[in-house]
Amino acid sequence: MIRNLLILLIFVSATPVWADAPAALPAAASDTAALAGAVHVEAKLSSTTPTFGDQIELTVTLRYPNTYRVFFPARPNLRPLLADPANPGKSERQEANGQVVETFHVPLLVVRAGLLRTPPIEVPFHLVTAGGGAGESGSVTIPSVKIVVKSQFAADNNVAPSPLPKPRPLVEENVPLEIGLLILAMMMLSGGLTFLGLKIYKNRAALLRPRATVAPHIVALGRLTDLERSGRLGNETPRVVVAELSEILREYLGGRFRFYALDMTSTELLERVKALDLKQVRLDDIQRFADTSDLVKFAGLPATPEELAELHLFVQEVVQKTMQTAQELELLRAAETARLALQKKLRLQVMAPTALRVRALAFDVLGGSVATAGLAFLAIRTGRQGLFDAAYALWFVWLALRDAVGGSSPGKAMTGLEIAAFEVESHDGRRAWNDDAPPEDESILIAKMASWGAKLKRNLLLAVPGAGFVAEIWTALALPEQRRFGDQWAGTRVIDGRHGIRRGKLAWWPAVVAIAIAAILLFAPLVLGGRPA
Repeated sequence: MIRNLLILLIFVSATPVWADAPAALPAAASDTAALAGAVHVEAKLSSTTPTFGDQIELTVTLRYPNTYRVFFPARPNLRPLLADPANPGKSERQEANGQVVETFHVPLLVVRAGLLRTPPIEVPFHLVTAGGGAGESGSVTIPSVKIVVKSQFAADNNVAPSPLPKPRPLVEENVPLEIGLLILAMMMLSGGLTFLGLKIYKNRAALLRPRATVAPHIVALGRLTDLERSGRLGNETPRVVVAELSEILREYLGGRFRFYALDMTSTELLERVKALDLKQVRLDDIQRFADTSDLVKFAGLPATPEELAELHLFVQEVVQKTMQTAQELELLRAAETARLALQKKLRLQVMAPTALRVRALAFDVLGGSVATAGLAFLAIRTGRQGLFDAAYALWFVWLALRDAVGGSSPGKAMTGLEIAAFEVESHDGRRAWNDDAPPEDESILIAKMASWGAKLKRNLLLAVPGAGFVAEIWTALALPEQRRFGDQWAGTRVIDGRHGIRRGKLAWWPAVVAIAIAAILLFAPLVLGGRPA
């Protein structure tokens, strides 16, 4: 027991010593507080009741002696308010009478609604020694600020939602991909227009193809001979043989008397044959043949080989009794030869040289390019996007309309070219292309100026950006006389108004130089300035 009392006495006597041990700590704490007291901090928000999505600003003002150095963090953590990465903020510093005033502006974005508090910000500092080094240090705390954030649909007097912040693009514009897709689309459109132009021209050329000079009776007799030698009169199905005999007779009558008989019914054929001079062939015999062939073809009436041979003989006699004489064939050959010669004369007489036509087009393109480049640079300087787009759109409009007003375009006027429409007429005013015109009718070439509608029509394809130009070039290379599809479509020809006056060979270099300058002018605004934003 005595032992326990001794231990308790020792413990009680030692307690005041432990309590007095940290007596020096208040002095150190008071020194730090004195240092921090020299740094004054003020913090305020531009708005304490913002709306969700608004941008606000935190302003921090520090006042301290010039013997201090204060370190305000460059990116203070103020969550749930977010710092704007695109705007780092700004700071100001003023010094007077030994005191320094620093002001920091931190832009923030409100991204959470409700009652919020900004976290406290610790700002370290230290004294500057006489040698410029760091002396005693400490820190001061910027207190948190309370803020009440309203949602987009919260308002005191206006129930309409507040405007959303300006959107920011999440995907960058892929210019190479856009240009590649545009070029691919132009190539596909150019190919389609070229194919269409060539197809239309071939269809028109097929209609104007010279008629066969072989007489119809020669074709008919040849087919009858081949049918007889093949042995099909006794072995083939009667319906097939009769159908072929009927086709031979119809084709012969149509070619001999200038009408299309293959699609006619038997009744229509007989009505047409009544007005013809069949010489020794009776109409009753043709009607009997038509009735018999219809019964065999459509009703399945049987026919013996002997009956098929009689039908074969009848068709042969019709051909031999009504065929053209040698004098009639000679007149037809002469008429066809004259028609083909006139077509050749037409082609050789009116077409201007290709080099001259390309030169005129190059001058027109150069003129349009000068105007386009001037408007484009004006749009870049003034920042007008609509004017920039209109400048290049007007270039294609110029290509389409350059010939529609006046006699011809400026390029054609400089080179002496004219746009003309030609008609082939006979001396009595009838068209020489009429099949019923007599062979001895002497046709002449009549030229006239093309109408404004034809001039507009010949250039419409050029108004299609890119693709129309390529299609016209390809058709000009593929079609006869290098007469492009626009001229084929409008029925116009570009003629040389100074034919017989020019001397020497036409050079290509003026056209090449003009096109090169035009290309530079067209692409210069795109390369140097670009489309205004």
